[in-house]
Amino acid sequence: MLVFLLLSITLQGSEWTRLRGPNGSGIAEGAALPNEISAQKNVHWKSAIPMGKSSPAITADRIYLTGHENGKLITFALERKTGRLLWRIEAPGHRDEKRNKLNDPASPSPVAEANNVYVFFSGYGLVSYTKDGKERWRVPMGPFTNFHGMGASPVLADGKVIMICDQDQDAYLIAVNQDTGKTEWKVERPEMVHSFSTPITYRNKRGQTEVVIPGSYQMTSYDVATGKLIWKVQGLTYQVKSVPVIAGDVLYFNGWAPGGEPDQRMDLPDFPAMLKNYDQNKDGELSKDEVPKAMHPGTWDMQDLNKNGLLDGKDWQYYRMRRTSTNSSMAIRLNGEGDVTKSHVLWTYQKSLPDVPAILHYRNVLYLIRNGGILQTLDPSTGAAIKLGRLPHALDEYYASPVAGDGKVYLISRNGNVSVLDASGEWSIRSTGEMNEEVFATPAIADGHIWVRTATALYDFAAPAGAK
Repeated sequence: MLVFLLLSITLQGSEWTRLRGPNGSGIAEGAALPNEISAQKNVHWKSAIPMGKSSPAITADRIYLTGHENGKLITFALERKTGRLLWRIEAPGHRDEKRNKLNDPASPSPVAEANNVYVFFSGYGLVSYTKDGKERWRVPMGPFTNFHGMGASPVLADGKVIMICDQDQDAYLIAVNQDTGKTEWKVERPEMVHSFSTPITYRNKRGQTEVVIPGSYQMTSYDVATGKLIWKVQGLTYQVKSVPVIAGDVLYFNGWAPGGEPDQRMDLPDFPAMLKNYDQNKDGELSKDEVPKAMHPGTWDMQDLNKNGLLDGKDWQYYRMRRTSTNSSMAIRLNGEGDVTKSHVLWTYQKSLPDVPAILHYRNVLYLIRNGGILQTLDPSTGAAIKLGRLPHALDEYYASPVAGDGKVYLISRNGNVSVLDASGEWSIRSTGEMNEEVFATPAIADGHIWVRTATALYDFAAPAGAK
């Protein structure tokens, strides 16, 4: 047992096989990390790569990424030690899908194991390759109806590849066999609309492996073996993006979307009342002209889920829920069953919340970075604020999530401003740096190295020999 435990700890520190590393935690301990990183500082190697916004998956000897080039969707592998390109393969197909200008055809990150890698492209579906680039299986999926384009990444659990496909119509969760690509189960999620969060897993006290998924208005957990819903928590915002994290038996999550601030909430009439009072042509739907200006959504097309130019009952209910949803960070006690909103939500916090970056739980402190370079730390046991401040030289937008290791927290802004913190609730700046390019991808950490993807390159940073 001791040997197994030591091996598990070693592997956690030496690999980073999915978005945000071990179970989405954003943490890798075990070796000294550089005190400063920039385009010129502590660079171990740098490799030119295709465009894309996915984050690297790191195994013992490979680095996997996805990208796009000349209208082609690409999976590629680099040698971990040197950054040398080992192989690159075009996806079996490429379907151009609607997406936000900040999204990308290669946003979802790969997930890997020792000998295989698994990728998802919204323009094709799921594909698996061996470590040497041989295709193992493919699962065409879509087209998708996500208003801003797909963004969630696949995860591995108990021999299955799990992919959340929340979208404006026909949302679902699917699990396919890791070895064959054959569907093990598929769960429809009709109450969900578009979201972008990548799931995490949890082994509960009943012996079940759960896959935990933030979605529109609620957090849900499913049994990995069967796809059966285990528990849910209501009260999330309508459009979630960040990855949850688990520490012990508590889950932490941050959700923010436009219109979810307390002073922006609006109680709207239900659909029957709207039809009775405003459906002038009596067709059972609402047009732009029929809805009073004071009740108009800011983006009509986002609420019009089936894109027919009118709002039906489902559209209106989604809009009503959106206007009463609340942005928050929250803590949820795990091991529940059923609707545990009232019994298992430990606390919520509603100030200075990030949009995209995930919350980081590191050394008993929660870190939240929001646009403008505003960093907030919270006490994970109570949700009480510890420190709020701006990062110097980094007053920018943030899409990459914070990561940590060796007592340091790394934050990188959209324009490549790097801040390295000494980890503490009363955080302080150890160093700042510049990547001189845009950065959307979350960095990866393993075995004393940190990898950062910019618009054109992948950097491997490492501390100088003997550094502390």
